[in-house]
Amino acid sequence: MKCTKCGAEQEADVKFCTQCGAPMEQDNQTPEDNGPDPAKEEPAAEAEAVKAEEPAAEAVKEEEPAAEAETVKEEEPAPTAVTVPAEPQPNKKFIKVLSAVVAIAAVIAVVALAYVKMATKDPKQVVIEAFENVFPEGQVYPSEELFGLKDFAETVKTADSQGGLTLKMDSCSDETVNAYAGSGLRFQAKDDKTNGRSFFNMGVIYSGMDLANLNAYYGDDTLMLAIPELSGKVFTVDLGDGLADRIKNSPTVGPLLEQNGVDVEGMAAYFTELMDEAEKVQTEGKQPFDMEALINRYKEGCKAQENFKAALTVEKADKGTYTMDGAQVSCKGYNVTVSKDSMIEFIRQSSDFFLQDETLKADFMRQLETTVKMSELMGGTMSGTGNMSAEEMQQQSYEEAKNMVDQMIEYLDKALTDVNMTVYVDKKGRLAAVEGSTNLRLDDTDVSEEGYRAVTFSCQLQGGAYLTQNALASITLEDATDTVSIDMVKQGTYDKSVLTSDLSLDLSVPGDGAYNFTYTSTYDSKDGSYHLSGEVGGNGSQLVKISATGAVDQLEKGKSVHVNIDSLETSIMDDSVNVVLSGEYYYQPLEGEISPLEGETMNVLSATEEEWTNVGMEMLFGVMGLCSQLGISMY
Repeated sequence: MKCTKCGAEQEADVKFCTQCGAPMEQDNQTPEDNGPDPAKEEPAAEAEAVKAEEPAAEAVKEEEPAAEAETVKEEEPAPTAVTVPAEPQPNKKFIKVLSAVVAIAAVIAVVALAYVKMATKDPKQVVIEAFENVFPEGQVYPSEELFGLKDFAETVKTADSQGGLTLKMDSCSDETVNAYAGSGLRFQAKDDKTNGRSFFNMGVIYSGMDLANLNAYYGDDTLMLAIPELSGKVFTVDLGDGLADRIKNSPTVGPLLEQNGVDVEGMAAYFTELMDEAEKVQTEGKQPFDMEALINRYKEGCKAQENFKAALTVEKADKGTYTMDGAQVSCKGYNVTVSKDSMIEFIRQSSDFFLQDETLKADFMRQLETTVKMSELMGGTMSGTGNMSAEEMQQQSYEEAKNMVDQMIEYLDKALTDVNMTVYVDKKGRLAAVEGSTNLRLDDTDVSEEGYRAVTFSCQLQGGAYLTQNALASITLEDATDTVSIDMVKQGTYDKSVLTSDLSLDLSVPGDGAYNFTYTSTYDSKDGSYHLSGEVGGNGSQLVKISATGAVDQLEKGKSVHVNIDSLETSIMDDSVNVVLSGEYYYQPLEGEISPLEGETMNVLSATEEEWTNVGMEMLFGVMGLCSQLGISMY
């Protein structure tokens, strides 16, 4: 069947031309006017009928050139060819969505790559931060969490408080000493910072009872001393204004000091200065040598650390697997080289800072002035200084210190070589392990000669409640014939209730020499029980061992504590000598007021020679009485 429009051959059941889209006439179609048989129609009449039935919309297509129609006919297959349906057009909306998704994914990939590049730290910075965070600021250690040690330290400096320690001997392996079982010492101190008063007591205990006591009191510029068991007198000294005159006018003390060449007025001024300094320390909490402030000045004002860090050479290395917090973890590795020159420069810059620090110089000068002044007051001079002033002594001391530093640096410059390490850091940025080696050149010899020493070292920080709670470390020095090694193992646990800590150090030296130190401790906060033990041994023998057991039965973190010492045992030389003590320790807020000592007062500076003679006799009889209690004969 042919298309009546374009003449293309079509299948019998096709309703529309596959070439031009015109509707196809069916052979069995019945004319609407029931006219004669279409087969008998003349060709011209048939053409006219087709033209009459075509839609008006197809009129434009009828104007196509005849040549085009003929070309189409030539390109068509034989009348029996099968027409292939046209391929469906793609969904344009889907293409747009897919393109947008691809674009977004590309942007995300670029941003992620840029972020990774920016977030990836420089290897040197990773290593430096790992070392700096071994002891991070703000780390709360188990001991601090259990006892509040920092708060205790602050309380001691600022609060009104009292504390004491009592130790008595329970037994001794020596029978002679064991006869004094139950004897011991007691120390007690009270500090009233609010009113500027303090009290101290030292008691000698015999057979569970007080044998003698030394009491001291200070307040309102008055010092008081008493030994009640030896004398009923309370000895007093007024340290306030006019001390020099009182010493000079003393009928006994003044002449005695002058006879020995002591400058009385200078001595009085010296003691006044000491008292003022002590009060300043107590009120301001500032020590003569403030080490914390010195370290802070060093960190802020000295470039030694920064220059040392900058001189490090760090490159990526193979990964390693180490134990951290009880599990095996993969750690990134870094090869680190510390040059000899950077170590020497670090030592030189640090020493120069301390030698040039003006505050440290001033503190040292004050100490020298005090020492020189005391020496002058006693009518003498310091050994090896002649009549040098404090300024001259300081200059001499600093020159000697500088010479020592120069000599040390010169020696290290010859002995040291570069240090090569492999540092491993976990995914949290914590230092996991260090393995390294270096060489020491001794006695100005070449590495191939006898003075050469190979040094290898390693350290593994295995974490726990804090990074260094569990750790392994070792260092070995080796030459052609001898080897010296030190090994350390540190273990500990903490579960918010029970704290354990164990440490062992082993030293191996040439000649089959072996020495060790072990320490172990356990504390259970539930019942306050504790156990401490430390031991030093050598070549298979126990040299000395000290152990303690007891319980913390009262504890208010940072404020008060009471510790029972059930047993404090000391043994020497494989337990050939053994002593067992017991007692208690306490620290708490001040209870009550601190009052001056009771008894008949005796002014030390105004007392006459006769009064001193009477006191001497009284004390002599007191000593005799104490000896009789101890079973000691005075004759």
